Amino acid sequence: MSIYCVADIHGCFDEFKALLRHIKFSSDEDIIYVLGDVIDRGPKPIACLQYIMQAKGIHMILGNHEQMMLDYFDYRDSNWSRNGYLPTMNEFSVLSNFEQDRIITYLRNRPLYKTLKVNGRRFFLSHAGLNPKEHFKYQFVYDLLWGRKMFYENVALPNHICVFGHTPTIRLNGNNNCSVWFDTDYNDKVNIDCGCVHGGALSALKLDDGEVFYVKPRYGIPIKYNFAPRSAPAGFLDADRQSLHKQHVADAEFRENFARSSKT
Repeated sequence: MSIYCVADIHGCFDEFKALLRHIKFSSDEDIIYVLGDVIDRGPKPIACLQYIMQAKGIHMILGNHEQMMLDYFDYRDSNWSRNGYLPTMNEFSVLSNFEQDRIITYLRNRPLYKTLKVNGRRFFLSHAGLNPKEHFKYQFVYDLLWGRKMFYENVALPNHICVFGHTPTIRLNGNNNCSVWFDTDYNDKVNIDCGCVHGGALSALKLDDGEVFYVKPRYGIPIKYNFAPRSAPAGFLDADRQSLHKQHVADAEFRENFARSSKT
């Protein structure tokens, strides 16, 4: 059995099916965690969501785009209409009332995060990361669905590798590089949103050993960015995150105390 993570499919259903073939996904043996943002922007968001809903071995975590969709139907919040909702609405609006209700109910019941242990390593999975100043049991919804710099620019959870999406990896890699981003400063984060719908790639991270799989955009999405087919850097998976976390906390406390003493 193998365990994979995929994020930010954004309606790229054909690419998702190609990725399943690429990793030789077996619904009887393997597990995939989809870290939100299945819908919006791309050409087949509802078809992709319906596939995931019925697929054995594929589990979905809520993303900010699914939350915006729920907010729209709950109280007509307009944020969704400004964030690539049209392909989703076009597919959703022609469905039967029964199927619409089934989709909304499914989304309401998606978790905001998942913790698991694979080969002795602890993983924290969410759409956008977390608030590194709070225990994961006391996270705000906003941080799990919308967080950015405060999460990926700081040390995260001790003894965990945080796998997330939401922020396209090209923003972290630079140089038109949309490869999966491994945080080699703290060795505790992996960003797998390679921006397929924006011309990057759709990726799958294999949690068992850190191997990364990619498929390029197809069917009308122009390729804009490059990726390097590499896996987790040497030593990344088994880095001493506990000691690193303690040192980071100690350094932060020193800087805070130094700044306070300088003002007196």
